[in-house]
Amino acid sequence: MKRVQTPTFDISRHLTARRLEQEVENRTAYTIDTAELNIYETHHVAEQVELTFNSPVLASMIRGKKVMHLPGTPSFDFLPGESVIVPSEETMRIDFPEAQTQNPTQCLALAIAPDKVRQVTDLLNDQVPLVDTPQGWQFGQTNFYLTNDEPIYHLISRLIYIFTENNRAKEVIANLVLQELVVRLMQTQARTLLLSSGASYANVNRLAHVAQYINKHLSRSLHIRELADEACMSEPNFYRTFKQTFGMTPVDYINQQRIALASKLLRTTNRCLADISLECGFNNLTYFMKLFRREMGMSPAQYRKQLISL
Repeated sequence: MKRVQTPTFDISRHLTARRLEQEVENRTAYTIDTAELNIYETHHVAEQVELTFNSPVLASMIRGKKVMHLPGTPSFDFLPGESVIVPSEETMRIDFPEAQTQNPTQCLALAIAPDKVRQVTDLLNDQVPLVDTPQGWQFGQTNFYLTNDEPIYHLISRLIYIFTENNRAKEVIANLVLQELVVRLMQTQARTLLLSSGASYANVNRLAHVAQYINKHLSRSLHIRELADEACMSEPNFYRTFKQTFGMTPVDYINQQRIALASKLLRTTNRCLADISLECGFNNLTYFMKLFRREMGMSPAQYRKQLISL
């Protein structure tokens, strides 16, 4: 799936109307029955600022840098283009190491009502249940960090627009977008869980096993029939289940993993592009370069040159 290289959420309408009443985490809230969009601005360096919500929250950086301290998670830098899901009643402790009056740190926090989340999870568990995962679809049960992909970035941008405009149908429009956002976030969360849990999870989940199988055989051609056999599914059922669970087709996932491997080889070796292309399962160098540019926003040569200049 295409990565968003330097996403910038447009909050210009918010900035023309909001009031600055405090210098640290100045909060402006836009509320509907099922969700609350909070935009925070901090204008000077601060440490250990606490925030807690009574609903699951999607926090996304707009501008600047935070250092996030979440229970059970190592501290991490939080930058534009990144989001984190935080469960209800969990306290975020936040540092603002670079905030300035002329360069404020800006972040949004989208709190979604539990009933709205339950409506979406119930729909998914009824219509597209997760294979080999008895607990089913869940949202906001644990901390979950993600880099915004293109669909998620555009959905968040759309919600900012809807919440800050004066439209009498705001509730209806926002709820439609919220439903898609929750689904896509859960697909991303499921993908991360199944693909990052190692061999033990692959032993009990067919899709996790297939993902591990793909990663072991990236250098050669992989066909849907072969992957479906590994999952002990029919080809149509495997294709449909994979896409419903992960939000991408098996081919998209294979290409994503091949580009990730190519990026690693570009960072860590001096091998030529033709060798890297073959190592990653691309028999056509031109196609490899085209796909790399589409996924990474630059050519392989530019990617390597950028790393050297850092």
